[in-house]
Amino acid sequence: MHEFKGAIFDMDGTLLDSMPVWKRLTQGYLSGFGVTVTDEEYAACEGFSQPQVAQYFADRYPDLPLDAQGIMKGMDALITARYETLAKPKDGVIAFLDGLRRRGVKMAIATLTARRHAEKALRERDMMDYFDFMLTIEDVGISKREPDIYLKSAEKLGLAPADCIVFEDAPYACATAKRAGFRVCGMVEPAYAAGENELRSVSDFVVEQSFDELRGKL
Repeated sequence: MHEFKGAIFDMDGTLLDSMPVWKRLTQGYLSGFGVTVTDEEYAACEGFSQPQVAQYFADRYPDLPLDAQGIMKGMDALITARYETLAKPKDGVIAFLDGLRRRGVKMAIATLTARRHAEKALRERDMMDYFDFMLTIEDVGISKREPDIYLKSAEKLGLAPADCIVFEDAPYACATAKRAGFRVCGMVEPAYAAGENELRSVSDFVVEQSFDELRGKL
């Protein structure tokens, strides 16, 4: 079993089986205004915060009857509704978190999801109390293509990156954490199937479907 002192978790697709919340979310909202979002536009927004996504589409479609703030407000309502109906804890995650807490491992959340959505989703599933704190893109102002959110999490935990494991489902985020000196547990997620080889290549551990797979390894 590998010894580590800190665990830093992404939320969507990692703690929560919640990627369906985000699947074609922008299309689901903007279709009401006659916009068809292309795969290229989705790719351009990967790693964006919600305000950045709203601003991107406001700039790209200036004839929309909404500014970025209006798009943000409409998408917020859709996100809330989707979390309530679609999100559930990842298989085996509660038992895994219980085990880490018993061992005295410090735990934090590093997510690109807005705090208002992330905290609500986790509190409603009785998961928030496992964690010392949460950092969001609102706290760091930059995507996970840069290591800031992981480095700040480790600093707040009082630990060096080498003493922490980052749990992530986005291949590019796994690569970022690895380059910053963290050990990485990659979560296989169908939404990121195109990058699965990258995820596997940079991860020290891989979860295919359930946290139960880590029993005896971590």
